Amino acid sequence: MDLHRIFSMILPGIAGSLILLLPETTSGLAVAQQRKTGQESAPDLILGTVASERGTTVSIPIYYQPGKSGGLRSVHLEVDFVSNTVKFTKADKGLAAQAQDYTLTVAAKELPPDEKKITRTRLSMDVSVPEADSTKSLPEGLWAFLNFRIPPDAKPFSISLNPIAISAQDLSKKPAKVESEAGKIIVSVPDEPLVGCFFFTH
Repeated sequence: MDLHRIFSMILPGIAGSLILLLPETTSGLAVAQQRKTGQESAPDLILGTVASERGTTVSIPIYYQPGKSGGLRSVHLEVDFVSNTVKFTKADKGLAAQAQDYTLTVAAKELPPDEKKITRTRLSMDVSVPEADSTKSLPEGLWAFLNFRIPPDAKPFSISLNPIAISAQDLSKKPAKVESEAGKIIVSVPDEPLVGCFFFTH
């Protein structure tokens, strides 16, 4: 099924449910929906783009779209983001776990500041089928939510969550190709213009 159609039918209802389940998570969920031409057969791992407010916790969804070459047993993803303002707090399993359970681990490592005193954090995420279910594949859908804390005094900004490494194994434990798409956290402040304030987009 076309990915655009999946998001348009499913995500509005999911986003509404999440507001009830996660009081600190704001609305404005918008998952990237573009697929690269000529790569339709490769699975996609898509990080969402979420607009939030300062003084809240924002949850970035990670959505898995299977490819046509068969199921996956495990996926390893590394993501970098500028962390001078926002801080990673924890990861939660998504609704896909209701269809087929999987293990989810996310570790955060703060990298040394660069010459401009910009600090970045690297997230390492591993998703895999439990050994007891080794014949099953990872389910399609919302795998996880990455939660970030936004301080009350934050200024308007946009921070990209950039995948820098991704690897996977198929059901026979052979390497499998997976595509990934970056996500973004957008914070606006009432009565303050956002244009020109996107200084952490790289």
